[in-house]
Amino acid sequence: MQQDSPRFEVFTELGAFSTLKAAWEGLCDAVDDVTVFSSCAWCQSWWEAFGAGSKLHLFTMWQGDKLVGIAPLMAGKTSFHGLPVKTIGFIQDHQNHSLHNDFVVLPEYRRVFLQRLVQSLFEQTALWDVLYFRNIATLSENYQPLSGVLDAAGRSWQQRATPFDSPYLTPVESWDEYFAKMTRINRKNLKNLHNKMQKAGDVCVRNIRTWEEFQACREELYEVAKNSWSGERGVSIAALNNRGFIESLARSAADKGWLSIWTLSLDGKVIALEFHLRAFGREHALYGHYHQEFASLSPGTYLEMAILKQIHAEEEKVQVYDFCGAFDSYKKRWTKTCVPHCDILIFKDRVYSSYIKFQEFRLVPFLREKLRAAQLLR
Repeated sequence: MQQDSPRFEVFTELGAFSTLKAAWEGLCDAVDDVTVFSSCAWCQSWWEAFGAGSKLHLFTMWQGDKLVGIAPLMAGKTSFHGLPVKTIGFIQDHQNHSLHNDFVVLPEYRRVFLQRLVQSLFEQTALWDVLYFRNIATLSENYQPLSGVLDAAGRSWQQRATPFDSPYLTPVESWDEYFAKMTRINRKNLKNLHNKMQKAGDVCVRNIRTWEEFQACREELYEVAKNSWSGERGVSIAALNNRGFIESLARSAADKGWLSIWTLSLDGKVIALEFHLRAFGREHALYGHYHQEFASLSPGTYLEMAILKQIHAEEEKVQVYDFCGAFDSYKKRWTKTCVPHCDILIFKDRVYSSYIKFQEFRLVPFLREKLRAAQLLR
């Protein structure tokens, strides 16, 4: 019997998360390269916290009653160097909570899915000036096919690198083997740090995996976050605009067995934490904070070392330990590998959209180069 043609449907209402939850979760479980950032749980928590002012745009592909592809998108407004811009793109905000953004699609349907997605979006050009797919990994299974679809359709598009290289390691060996490969000075510094912390008092590292455990220590965690450098800038997990997202995410993650919060206590007081999610064979280190009162003890580095010791000691190791975000210098003591990411911007054949492309990829780079040259001449 001939297989029915796939059908496509766009969901725009909040209730879509409940409607699609089971099918979405099943699809994620069936796709090898999926991450938590494309899951229903993540997108729903993000949307409920930050979605005001945007319009949900979940593009789906079905084969019979089976969901075989989903693009978790939204329509919203932003600005590019002062220009107001209507966009459709991944469910994401400018604080970059969402990393490794991507489509979720079964491999055998990938090309058709991407073709119909692009076609559908170009049939709705009144909704957007730029299609703005942010933070997609260049190693994604969808990256090259999307590029091919855009080129084959003659679409005008550009990409630019992002600072979110997402350094990672694959913990296939023991901690001692991993540690031995570090530089001599790095090993010496870590040993000294460990000894200094041990002399400071009673040290305890804990891994929180349940909602009940999180609730019991939530205020302690917020206290550390508020007294961290990111707390002073208002971008920590304790910030009022972030708490709803963190608590919703912790609840749904705990229900799925994904929650993995690490804490470091000194004499019974929590002085550092890392908020992780552990899903689809990856542990993502999303947020890290330490109390600045204890900065001389390097509690963040001590906690990271303790976590990595545990990760390397597990019988069933995660496939990837993801440090997340930019490849900051302090992360380079732990790994030399990263996953480059880029933003893909797709433009329609209209004057305003074309000007945005000119501004972003010709005018702004030109002016920046001139400014750099002027500074060098001085």
